[in-house]
Amino acid sequence: MVIRVSDLSEDVKHVEYSENGQALNTAIEEASAGCDQSFEGDPRVEADLYRYGGDVHVAGKVTGRLLCTCVRCLDEFSTPLRREFRFLLIPAAERPGMEADAGLDRYEGDEIDLGVLAREQALLALEPVTLCRQDCRGLCPGCGRNLNREACRC
Repeated sequence: MVIRVSDLSEDVKHVEYSENGQALNTAIEEASAGCDQSFEGDPRVEADLYRYGGDVHVAGKVTGRLLCTCVRCLDEFSTPLRREFRFLLIPAAERPGMEADAGLDRYEGDEIDLGVLAREQALLALEPVTLCRQDCRGLCPGCGRNLNREACRC
């Protein structure tokens, strides 16, 4: 979603839209082999934006559902996704050469692509290790049975 900076003022502008879940899944597949998570449907983005001088303040959240594979028992499960974010975007011309930092970024021209920020936040919400539940017993190393569902017969 592209936002025109000139359309923003000191009054908060609320936006809501959906990001393309399939495009995010493609990004996951291309970036990391063996990732055990994917987006179920299209994540929802809600954000409040306002401009003070040339600075643009953005606060919002990305919500949705993830389909995951448990690293212990290999069962698939669904889990909620919720990632809140807050950014201060400053004009690139004011600080040339400044690198982006957590919560601080630059924009050029009169447009901000909120989608880039939201997709980044959705991907950052992925967990490095996914468990179906904290007390998952996993698979038997001998026979491969799922110990959450049945006893081992080894």
